[in-house]
Amino acid sequence: MSSKTFTLPFIRGMSVAVPKERVNLRESKFDSKIIEKTIAATGIQEVRRAPSDKTIFDYCLSATKNLLDEINFDKADIDGVVFVTYTGDYPSPGCGYLIQSELDLSNDCIIVDLNQACAGYVNGLFQAFMLVQSGYCKNVLLCAGDTMSKIISHKSKSEELVFSDAGCASIISASDKISDSIFAFYNDGKRFRSLCIPAGGSRLPIKPGLTDVETTDEDGNVRTPEDFYMNGLDVMTFVMYAAPKTVNELLKIADLTKDDIDMFLFHQANKTIVKTLERVLRLPKGKTPLSLQEYGNTISASIPLTLCLERVKNNIAPNKVVMCAFGNGLACAAATLSLADTYFSPLHEI
Repeated sequence: MSSKTFTLPFIRGMSVAVPKERVNLRESKFDSKIIEKTIAATGIQEVRRAPSDKTIFDYCLSATKNLLDEINFDKADIDGVVFVTYTGDYPSPGCGYLIQSELDLSNDCIIVDLNQACAGYVNGLFQAFMLVQSGYCKNVLLCAGDTMSKIISHKSKSEELVFSDAGCASIISASDKISDSIFAFYNDGKRFRSLCIPAGGSRLPIKPGLTDVETTDEDGNVRTPEDFYMNGLDVMTFVMYAAPKTVNELLKIADLTKDDIDMFLFHQANKTIVKTLERVLRLPKGKTPLSLQEYGNTISASIPLTLCLERVKNNIAPNKVVMCAFGNGLACAAATLSLADTYFSPLHEI
């Protein structure tokens, strides 16, 4: 397991934008028994769906503009952009360049695009912290999120009843306060097929009559190789090993106990995973919030979304937190850091 400690960067603020359209799972086309079983296992009752004319760029741009306005931050001071998404507007270039263009940022601004899904926010945070710690950047805009509704098969209950759309923005700046932020990672590329889109890249290009042919798996999920694929059991097995290992190692490196942490923020994959991790790690009660009931699995936006909801809706302002996200790769990324000086924006709908 790899780890890294930073002393200068902090999250100045974060904002999340979600689609206006709410989809009640109980109104979906699937059998009512399947729906109720899914709700019981995942805790998800509603998901958000982006309209056809909006992409992840639109949601991250909205979140960025709201954040800049609310904290009265001059966009001219942004000298770095990290954009994390699995569902970019174009195969190339990445959305980071679209953000630079739309905000009219400096031509000297460094841009990093990451192809990451559920573990994306913590991985993106790591990239932003490196840019600030190195002294290359003073203020980095981190955008993360996905419009999964555009890449899943809507005939597959394992995806249709879980995934949701959202985008987030954070400003990472250099602080004059010395505060340790520690990251730890555990990755298993041998399991990459467990969460992937098989077709559309150079290995298997889109080909009508081949990659658009539907197949039905043993659970009745219908999809093509062009659709997002998830082996839920394999992912669960990975998470139950990787997440506790990474969190425990992180706390050991940081010389912190579980009681020292105000909030443990797990990627909001589903209620079963979060509650199982809470039990396996023997975490203090009330420190692992859930935001997925009304918002679903919002991929790399799920941790910022949870934080903004907790701060604005429940008036909870955590200081020391642990973030742990897991997803395609297969990847697990965790961090412990202070949010004492972080601004949390109310959720915005567009």
